[in-house]
Amino acid sequence: MKALVPFLLSSFLCIGCSRENPSDNPAPDSSQASLKVSNATSRIQQQDYLAALSDMEAAVALAPQNTEHRFLYCLLKERTGEPRAEAKACYAEVAERLLNNPGLPCEKNMNCVIAELMAESELAEKRKHQFLSLPTSEPESEMRRHVLEGFDRTTYLKAILP
Repeated sequence: MKALVPFLLSSFLCIGCSRENPSDNPAPDSSQASLKVSNATSRIQQQDYLAALSDMEAAVALAPQNTEHRFLYCLLKERTGEPRAEAKACYAEVAERLLNNPGLPCEKNMNCVIAELMAESELAEKRKHQFLSLPTSEPESEMRRHVLEGFDRTTYLKAILP
């Protein structure tokens, strides 16, 4: 399980990274945001969640369109004591942004499914089952089942941010 935590964190943060800025010369704000995320990731490994939250708040301000940054920001807000209703609203905002991607419907996007599960949206369970039914390789399918079957938002939060 310990090996799974860094994998899940890094895979969530990296999904779509190559789509963030299509040019070879990233925008200065994007580079600064990436630096803040790197700092936050280091602080998360040290379980310094308040400092990581500060870094992620800066990253979100620098790259507000980046849903992966915003999702980690939501996780950190909740882990550091944000009331559940406000945390759920943060996750719902992430899910809404991901839903607006016409090229990747939510039911085909693990990030969107997890954001909806964390927000406890009305469609979360339906989309989770749709996502789990998609054809994929056995290792990928096993990872999806491990993360999503019997999903519990508190367990997920503590697995990502112990």
